[in-house]
Amino acid sequence: MKLLFGLATAIAQAHFNLVVPLSIEQTKPIEMGDIYNIANIHCELTAQGSQGEGCASSNTSLGKLMLRGNEAEQVLITVTPVANNSVSFTPIFDNGKQTLSVSLSSIATEISIGGAITVAQSADLGPQSISYLIEVNYQ
Repeated sequence: MKLLFGLATAIAQAHFNLVVPLSIEQTKPIEMGDIYNIANIHCELTAQGSQGEGCASSNTSLGKLMLRGNEAEQVLITVTPVANNSVSFTPIFDNGKQTLSVSLSSIATEISIGGAITVAQSADLGPQSISYLIEVNYQ
């Protein structure tokens, strides 16, 4: 008895979309201004200005992010709240949320961002800063 082995071949396809790599940079940091150093106090900065019992009268300004990528593509930007021993910080887009959907154009897209700080406990006086994460993905 003779065994026969055959070879089968097929052609298959893989689909993909070539895109420009996304890039995002902070061109201007968020300036929350003076915040009272009292535990459990809150200050929020949005396009409408500063509000909250923790906001002292001072200079404030929204941060600016510059986004570049594939023209006419939709991207989802997500920012993550952070905390340390003294404060918690929640970044806030103009829509009042931590996510923002943006359609890219042929030029860099500028996005404004504010935030909210809650003082957890009194800390050292003087200038402070806190870093937060920004994630951008094509939709």
